[in-house]
Amino acid sequence: MFFKSLRNKIKWIILILLFVIVFSVSRSPLIVDDVHPSYDCPSLLAKADVLYVTPLLNRESISEKKEWCSYIVSLNKTLGLHGITHSYHEFEEDVTKEDLDVAIDIFESCFNETPTLFRPPYNAISDANRELVESFDMAIYTKPYISHPYCHCEPHGYMKALNWLILC
Repeated sequence: MFFKSLRNKIKWIILILLFVIVFSVSRSPLIVDDVHPSYDCPSLLAKADVLYVTPLLNRESISEKKEWCSYIVSLNKTLGLHGITHSYHEFEEDVTKEDLDVAIDIFESCFNETPTLFRPPYNAISDANRELVESFDMAIYTKPYISHPYCHCEPHGYMKALNWLILC
């Protein structure tokens, strides 16, 4: 009897947690990371509020994909810069002003606007790079996943399950 009631309590706790997650996500702007022409996620892009774009993924510049750039602009979403190349913890390493200039130039060439939002890949950024990004007048978004879940255009590993959980 004890195990049966404990199982029921656990089921209710899980259901309540799922409801809280879905409710909180439905009340928050939907953020999508890893936006790049090499990733195909049109339905996710359409329902998102904020798109964080990686300008140079696998040495492929978004500015060379003019049709894709026009498509993203036509969605009328808030756009932000998501790193430079999206390499693992790239903003915990030294990033030069020149590297960030190149990323911003690519972003501007693609979207005809200067990024005002920045999200470091994997939410990791050193103090020096934080100062560098802020010197370009970009607001840095590093809220942890648990306080504001976000979707990934091309999820890998456990992120696939998280995309599913928050209804991406």
